[in-house]
Amino acid sequence: MASTTVTGRVRATVRLKNGDGGDAQVVAVSWASDRMFPRTRGVGVAFELETSDGVVLRVEPFEALVTLPVRQSVVRDGVRREDAWIASEDELTIEGELDAAGAAPTIDARRISLDGRDAMARMRLPPGALARGEAEEIARDTPPIDPAPSAALEPSAAPAGVEAAAEPAGDAPAPAVARRPKKKRPDSSGTPTPIQ
Repeated sequence: MASTTVTGRVRATVRLKNGDGGDAQVVAVSWASDRMFPRTRGVGVAFELETSDGVVLRVEPFEALVTLPVRQSVVRDGVRREDAWIASEDELTIEGELDAAGAAPTIDARRISLDGRDAMARMRLPPGALARGEAEEIARDTPPIDPAPSAALEPSAAPAGVEAAAEPAGDAPAPAVARRPKKKRPDSSGTPTPIQ
């Protein structure tokens, strides 16, 4: 493994199952103190990072010092509770050991920080405080398939019942409509059903 530092954007492929925030969270922490390393709990999942040159890396964040922007803050009875998380599309800088031997390159992160959020308060999650969470795949929206245009949907066509009543019988054959035969249910009394 080689030490490396990469910067990239979080890909929207997974999220924390039962995450509290509106964004697709890959790492979420909360605390209730003003100390540098307060009582903290954090949950995370391995996620993908795409660098500016298009390289996709898998990030294992579980032993990293994670610096996150505080996205929600509540003060109750003199105790401040702050929530912070990494969300999809966040720009991250990651330091760690790169393992390129597997099917996809993986970074065992030692330090993770968000870029471009200097005005926001920060939260620092100490290494080893992040527990593995349950990942949930994010379904990609596929564009709807455009059905083939039907002659029956043309604006000039009138309803079938109106045409049949307006035309005299014998001028033009009615369009053939395939009808499914009606299913006959057996009589439970054992008597044969009448032939129609």
